[in-house]
Amino acid sequence: MAAKKKARRTIKREEERLKKERLAYIGTLASGLAHEIRTPLNAIQMNIDLLAEELDAVDEERRAEFDKRVGRIKRETQDLRKTLDAFLQFARPPKLQSTPLKLHQYLEELLEFFEPEAVKHNVELRREFAEQLYPVPIDPQQFGQVILNLLSNAREAIGSHGTITVRTRETDNHVEIEVEDDGGGVKPEDEAQVFDIFYSTKERGTGLGLGIARRIVEEHEGTLTLDNHPGRAACFVVRLPKVKILEFVQDAGDGHAESTTGGTDQ
Repeated sequence: MAAKKKARRTIKREEERLKKERLAYIGTLASGLAHEIRTPLNAIQMNIDLLAEELDAVDEERRAEFDKRVGRIKRETQDLRKTLDAFLQFARPPKLQSTPLKLHQYLEELLEFFEPEAVKHNVELRREFAEQLYPVPIDPQQFGQVILNLLSNAREAIGSHGTITVRTRETDNHVEIEVEDDGGGVKPEDEAQVFDIFYSTKERGTGLGLGIARRIVEEHEGTLTLDNHPGRAACFVVRLPKVKILEFVQDAGDGHAESTTGGTDQ
């Protein structure tokens, strides 16, 4: 039995090593590709801006059509730049700058930031937080992208007049964060592909948002999965491992944290 466990661990380590090598190779290709694409994109953008400045010189009968075409090229150029930036973020994410945080306080700040968007579309944000939560180290900036991306996707799935529920729980080995919406869930035919890069059901989506979110969570040694209920709800689940026992020490109100032998997030 011990030999089998050791073999499984060896296989898992080898799979992780190969995965990291593939991602590093993709990152190298992405950097070169970005350089080659950015130069013509910048030239296109500059020339479109110059054409827009000459709009008054266009014959009045053709001005509206001219303006429409220039505007479309501008939008497509901006979308290409957005896709390129998102792909680079997926292929070569910045190195984690993890710090132990009070997770509930951190989530509350993100929810307050997202609140105006929810109010605008008559979407209720519900909190179902565990009474106590084991602290986990995260990169505040990168992990914030994960939560905000899940909130944004949930709001878009609802459209308007619905509910997004953010809940936390603790298991023996993990801290879990769930973002659930009552927007009807993911279609069964799309479920297996929601995390694939460049796959999107949105009209102008890049198909990179959930891929980037999963990559960031995996960089935290965690997982991001979908618990789907077609026709009713979609729930994205972030699981972060309990890698350290931490206690938060309030130091003159600055939220300083130290590693010790215990502690929970109230």
